[in-house]
Amino acid sequence: MIALEEAVGDLGSLLVQLDKFRAARAPDAEALRRACLALGDRARRAHRHGTLDPVLAASLAADAVAARTALQGWLAALRSSPPYTAAVTALAAGDDARLRASLVALFEGVASAPRPATVFHAVTWQRRGRPRPVAEIADDLVRLRAEGLPGDGDPGAPGVDPALPGVTFSIAPPPGQPIYLTIRGGRPDWVLVLPDGDVVVPGARVHVEATVVLADPADADLDEWTMDPVALRDALEGALVARGLPVRR
Repeated sequence: MIALEEAVGDLGSLLVQLDKFRAARAPDAEALRRACLALGDRARRAHRHGTLDPVLAASLAADAVAARTALQGWLAALRSSPPYTAAVTALAAGDDARLRASLVALFEGVASAPRPATVFHAVTWQRRGRPRPVAEIADDLVRLRAEGLPGDGDPGAPGVDPALPGVTFSIAPPPGQPIYLTIRGGRPDWVLVLPDGDVVVPGARVHVEATVVLADPADADLDEWTMDPVALRDALEGALVARGLPVRR
């Protein structure tokens, strides 16, 4: 049973990867998707009806492993295909014109657009559901200001991939966050717009001119994260100002 659960779970994450590429519209990808979804439906139906005995579970697990291998093969072929390698080459060369065209052709549901006048980026301020030490947060921001924001290459995230990293920005302040970055201007002058409206700036490191914004402690959402939003705001402000970072309430 465990082998079946693991194999079906792997299929789900691989399908997320498949579906973010335009090539997933092709008949071979559609057939793979249908087979994986049907297999998951069979396993859930058997479990619901109490017919998922060890023999059937082993058979379904073998089918899931075969489907996983096929999905992994499809993704490996996609990531070595000319459209993908063209995007990787353009990113490495800093060829914005080719990169824009390549990424739009590669990823599903994205478009290139002029960079918005203002975008926002969340700051990691929690660990295990509790606020991190303010000095640690401030030191991270000093380092990010010097080194740039690291690009994300999550294979399951839209608009990026392991060999095509990028930094995702939101077009509205992140709700319920006591601290975040506001970015105005910067290079490149275009972004990749994702289906949910967020935008991606491609690159392993993205250098921006950012202002640290401290949210209003009266924000009701903050009460879910910290017992004393005012004390947290004041402590963050003191640590940031002490390090010469631009801060705005």
